Amino acid sequence: MAAFTKLEDSPMFRKQVNSLEQHTDELKERCSNLHKGCKRFMGSLDEAYAGDLSFADSLQAFGAGLDDPISVAIGGPVMSKFTTAFRELGTYKELLRSQVEHMLSDRLSQFINVDLNGVKDCRRRLDRAAVAYDQAREKFVSVRKGTKAEVVTELEEDLHNAKSAFERCRFNLVHALANIEAKKKYEFLESISAVMDAHLRYFKQGYELLSQMEPFIHQVLTYAQQSKQMAVSEQDKLAKRIQEFRTEEEIANVRMASNVDTSTSGDGIHVVGLQSYKTIEALMQPTVNGEVQVIKQGYLFKRPQNTRGEWKRRFFVLDSHGTLYYYGNKGKSQGVSSQQTAGEGTGVFGRFRFLNQRASSQGEDSLSCHRIDLRTSTIKIDAEENDLRFCFRIISPVKTYTLQAESGADQKDWIQKITGVIASLLNSPFPQQLSYGNVAAESNRSASSADSLSIEDNKSSEGHDDVFNLLRNIPGNDSCAECRSPDPDWASLNLGILICIECSGAHRNLGVHISKVRSLRLDVKVWEPVIMDLFHALGNDYANSIWEALLPKEDQGMDESNGAILFIEKPKPSDAFSIKERYIQTKYVDKLLFARDPDQITINILEAIRKNDVRAAYQILAIAEVGANMTYDALSKDAHHVQPVTDKMLLDPISCEIIQDSGKPEGCLQGCSLLHFACEYGHPIMVELLLLFGADINMQDFHGRTPLHHCVQKKNDELTKHLLKRGARTTIKDGGGLTALERRMELGAITDEDLFILFVRALATSCLYLIALLYPPNFASGMNTISTPEDKMAFTLALEFRDTATTAVPIHRQIIHARLRPKNAVARKSRGYKLDSTRRVSVLQHYLKLKAMHRKGRLGLHKMSTTRSEHPS
Repeated sequence: MAAFTKLEDSPMFRKQVNSLEQHTDELKERCSNLHKGCKRFMGSLDEAYAGDLSFADSLQAFGAGLDDPISVAIGGPVMSKFTTAFRELGTYKELLRSQVEHMLSDRLSQFINVDLNGVKDCRRRLDRAAVAYDQAREKFVSVRKGTKAEVVTELEEDLHNAKSAFERCRFNLVHALANIEAKKKYEFLESISAVMDAHLRYFKQGYELLSQMEPFIHQVLTYAQQSKQMAVSEQDKLAKRIQEFRTEEEIANVRMASNVDTSTSGDGIHVVGLQSYKTIEALMQPTVNGEVQVIKQGYLFKRPQNTRGEWKRRFFVLDSHGTLYYYGNKGKSQGVSSQQTAGEGTGVFGRFRFLNQRASSQGEDSLSCHRIDLRTSTIKIDAEENDLRFCFRIISPVKTYTLQAESGADQKDWIQKITGVIASLLNSPFPQQLSYGNVAAESNRSASSADSLSIEDNKSSEGHDDVFNLLRNIPGNDSCAECRSPDPDWASLNLGILICIECSGAHRNLGVHISKVRSLRLDVKVWEPVIMDLFHALGNDYANSIWEALLPKEDQGMDESNGAILFIEKPKPSDAFSIKERYIQTKYVDKLLFARDPDQITINILEAIRKNDVRAAYQILAIAEVGANMTYDALSKDAHHVQPVTDKMLLDPISCEIIQDSGKPEGCLQGCSLLHFACEYGHPIMVELLLLFGADINMQDFHGRTPLHHCVQKKNDELTKHLLKRGARTTIKDGGGLTALERRMELGAITDEDLFILFVRALATSCLYLIALLYPPNFASGMNTISTPEDKMAFTLALEFRDTATTAVPIHRQIIHARLRPKNAVARKSRGYKLDSTRRVSVLQHYLKLKAMHRKGRLGLHKMSTTRSEHPS
């Protein structure tokens, strides 16, 4: 109160109050700036604390696993103590931040919001009271003489009340200003000194912590220096060993080049010496006990069957099981690996993991093995072109492999070893695998099992006879469509014709994009009713009327107007294979015998699909005027959504105006492919025809709907099952964010048990595959390696469904276990696949659906049959 010597309301008093108010405004601005700086300082401390924890977490993850060989090698157990120290330092930093907040930030905020803003409030109240006081005083002094006493008394009372309020507000302002003047002397000094004391304790705690660890730190540094010196010594020893190895290898190559017998038999097969044959025979003996040894391995150049393709360098391994296999990029060779049986894949991959105890190199984390059956193979020197050196061929009934070594000695060694293995396999009393014929003639089978097998064989032969009779009764199918050989037993699925075995080889050379060749006897699963109906709709006579429309009939003379086809004749059964192959190439690739008169096509593709006119659709697709993936937008200008859609709500089929106006989900056809139309009209034969001609089974229309979506919306369960068997994906969501299964469940319960099982199998298949890729899952490590809540939930559900789902889903148990439980640590590390958070959540959602259905008693995984026939992929 010493600042106010006089309290009367005088001009000097008001001047003093105004001066103090100006000082208060300036102090408020300074306090605000200090508070902002304090906030930034606290933010930096918070970020530093988060950075310390992040660094500690990364350091812990880097050296995690006390029993992990890599963690032990890089000093993981030692780093764990450093990790604890970094976490403790981060805790000290968080304590400092909280003290700064409490000692300075909160007190500054309290001083600004309460004390300084209180001065402003007192000033506003004083101004209002002064106005009221002036008005009351003006009224009172304006009273005339002779005014009634009651009026004078009332005005006098109002004046007294206004003056009292004014004085109260004036002294409140004086008290607020005096309070600020008093706090200025101690408030800020106290806060800043407390912050400095907090810093003192922070650095003192850090110093005490690190001083305790100082001996350990120096000990670790000493150990690191010693390890560095030992590593340098080991590097020198390794360099010497490498030099010695290269010298020995060069000497061995010179000896091999001089000692290998270069004599060959008349047909080009390399002759193996007796001593070499005995060596190979001795190496192959342990295969009876399951042991595997490498006879030879190394890189060879491999040429694809398409001679115009590039040579690929592949790593070949010849083992003591008599198996020759190579591995390459899975993404480029899926066709070969997909043809292997489950048993073959297990053995090959098992040997691959056994022989390659190291992490995959960069770019080779998705390798696939390809097996070459040597039991039915022979080997010849040189390629078909004689101008290439160091080449040899492995010829089997299925495929010819043209290989090139990197030197002549290497070529001879490979030929010698492979020929010796072939000879050993042919003479071995322990066959590696039993063929179909050997299974029936197995000597140690009991009489009852033999009887049951004979019954099954009779049933199977009766089924084959039915297929033969039905297909050969179609007009023209009693002879080959190409050379007219009688009783053809091979077929081209997409062309709808029967061909002989020799012409089937020429068709295979065309590629599966032109002709998909299958056997009437061996590929029994192919001949489903829909395929049989498709062949009944086509046949050799009709197909040749399209593909050989310009070919002269036998009773017609040569028409010189035909020009290019004057010298084209249909081959005979006795003609050479090269003549038949040239004719088939001319017929299906060059299409020189096609009648391209557009007047012959009296119906467009959409009309053919609507009328289920398989022959008309076949003719249009064969001429290739439209592709199997042609959309409605390309065939019609009636497009509703003409502008690019950025709003995701407009992609929802429910939001489409055409669908709303028509009241039918199929009202909007924009973006629909030919396969969508076939599913809309419910024609399974047309669907199969389009799939054989390369239609994308998972293509989405404008609203994101696949053909599977259209089938379930039409409640066509039979066609839905057909698409699921052909590999339609059930995880694709339409514009509304719903899968085909969810759309089907919107229409009511699924009463067809087979359809429900197919949906569940497809869903479980994708879930198990994604779970297997989500973790390099070593289930023995449990939950220790999983961090996010979504991953922990998915991991728990994967454990719950692992045993039941693998018996129900049509995935070979060996493949699931190879993904989920690799046999060794190297294989586990090489499977370090990563998925982003979106796919993790997708895995979790799929498993929650499976678990919900399981709890409702609708899934019944334990009752599912694993022997249901599946459509070939």
